[in-house]
Amino acid sequence: MKQRLEKTRAALRRHLVLTVTAAVALVAVLAAGAAEFTARTVLHHRVAAAAPGLGSGVAVRTADGSVLWDLARESIPRLDISSDDARLGRLAHLRVTARLDEVRLGGKATVGSTHAQVTASTQSIAAAIRDAAPSVPVSAVTTDPAAGTVVAAVGPGGAGRLTLRPVLAEGKVTLAVDGFTLFGRSVPTSRLGLGDGGLDPDPGAREYPLGLEATSVQVAADGVHVALAGGPSALPGGV
Repeated sequence: MKQRLEKTRAALRRHLVLTVTAAVALVAVLAAGAAEFTARTVLHHRVAAAAPGLGSGVAVRTADGSVLWDLARESIPRLDISSDDARLGRLAHLRVTARLDEVRLGGKATVGSTHAQVTASTQSIAAAIRDAAPSVPVSAVTTDPAAGTVVAAVGPGGAGRLTLRPVLAEGKVTLAVDGFTLFGRSVPTSRLGLGDGGLDPDPGAREYPLGLEATSVQVAADGVHVALAGGPSALPGGV
């Protein structure tokens, strides 16, 4: 009877130890998860503050998945950023994916290199035309990948045909006016209020962030795709 009682007590002690150990492990996991969530939130806010042009839908992640560790050592080998609501000059609601390599934090935040892909959808381009010429109705915007142009049906009933062509020059992309016809006849673009420059960026937004320069531009079925690259640069806002 005594031996059986001792075995029961020993079993209860083992069960208690296992229960306490499991509870401690659970608390540690929850604490680590909370700390990681906080670190991700901090990084997200820093990126959003440094690059407000990315919009409210920006997503941030690191290659190794541990933001807490990267922030602790003030070094992020690779930072991936994406947004479906970015803005550049007159073009809004852009889709952006960017990769920042060798991000150094601390006193002065820097990045070793940056690569980005930007897509301006036909809806984004239509909105930009309306913004540049508010009095001109825009009924539809389509692309012609073979010709490398974007075509907008403008004016009453879409009777006007505005053709835009992406132009890459000095690291910048402009949607230049390639032609404007009304009822099949060529008409000066001044009738639209666009002028000859097309959809240039706003004067205060001519420089791309992070020292990025456009390296290629392509017209696709879903819009205009722009590839950008940049070398070592300071990160604005102290990311």
